[in-house]
Amino acid sequence: MELQLIPPEHWEQIFPQWEELSQASVEPTVFLSPVWIVSWWRHFGGDRQPCMLAAWEAGRLCGLAPLYFRHISLPGVKQGASALSFMGDDGVGSEYLGLLVLPGYEEEFLLAISERLRGEWALADLHGLREGGSLSSKITKILGASAPERVYQERRPCSLISLPANYESYLASLSQKFRSTIRYRTNKLTKNFQVNLLRTTREEEIEPHLERFFVMHQARWFAEGSPGSFYSSRKCAFYRDVLVGLLQRGWLRFYHLEVDGIIRASQFGFIFGSVLHSLQDAFDHEFHPSGVGGLGVVLRRIAIKESIAEGLNGYDFLGGVEEFKTRWNTITHFVQRVRIGAPGLKGAAAFSLSADVSKAKCWARDNVPHWLLNARRQVKTWSRPRNAPAVALGAGEKRA
Repeated sequence: MELQLIPPEHWEQIFPQWEELSQASVEPTVFLSPVWIVSWWRHFGGDRQPCMLAAWEAGRLCGLAPLYFRHISLPGVKQGASALSFMGDDGVGSEYLGLLVLPGYEEEFLLAISERLRGEWALADLHGLREGGSLSSKITKILGASAPERVYQERRPCSLISLPANYESYLASLSQKFRSTIRYRTNKLTKNFQVNLLRTTREEEIEPHLERFFVMHQARWFAEGSPGSFYSSRKCAFYRDVLVGLLQRGWLRFYHLEVDGIIRASQFGFIFGSVLHSLQDAFDHEFHPSGVGGLGVVLRRIAIKESIAEGLNGYDFLGGVEEFKTRWNTITHFVQRVRIGAPGLKGAAAFSLSADVSKAKCWARDNVPHWLLNARRQVKTWSRPRNAPAVALGAGEKRA
């Protein structure tokens, strides 16, 4: 096996092999595909140092590690240190990360990476490892072999609907009360308005659909005292960028609920491995005629029905187990965040600092009142630069 460091300006040269590997890997995921990683690096790479390691055998790409280094400050250490992480782990909701590797090459690839990067990082901070996956335990074991006492793991729950072969069977799996709610909201809406389901299928539809999506999402969260997910121009630019790539590959499932000619709810998702991943939703928080509500519920029902009709076997809410997800009869699985400290004083300091901060946050989540945590989160978010570009409103709409 030959290990090669590939700089960003040469990534395009391996796109065909990368695309193939992202499908054939032991743990395939859209969040490690070229369209996702390249878009993320373009908008979030910043001052990070790329470390894309490719493994070749007999001319075939058998492993790819999209990694990066970032600088971390350590008390008492003038030069600081480097943390090693997965590309895609910040800012855009990438849930399942890790490495791409063909079956049978896992340990050889990981050992080669470990040897190549020995001494270059003080902390490995790895998000998005699937719990129970074949790679998670191997990554932890091999990268943490030199200092096994410096390994700290956290779990994050995710919600997934296992879709049956037909929609009626799925409806029957829901509680009677929720079935009634879905039916009532759908009937009330369609009885009083002209309702259409739209899906973004052409590149010329991307900009107007995204603009409306951003407007609805931001107006809703601003009304609740939050800056919203799209206050950052980088995140808006990432969505525009990655949406084109997803559409070109036939993966995009950007659904919209049009009511009397105006989009009132949208759902941004994509399919990969026969699963629809629902990344972000938006709805018009000012549209609430008497007796009509829950536009998000109506749109999600349609999206799930469409997914079943396509023959998909899952609908993934990604991170979180909130009630608005679990009422759709979800199952829970977990992803891990693993922190590994390297041998030596820098590794000890970096690991201790990172793990202690994480433990403190976990304690706060369990013991500090939610209102105080929410207030702190809002203050912290509002203190960041809010440089998202203004989004134009469509004809016939008003600004919130």
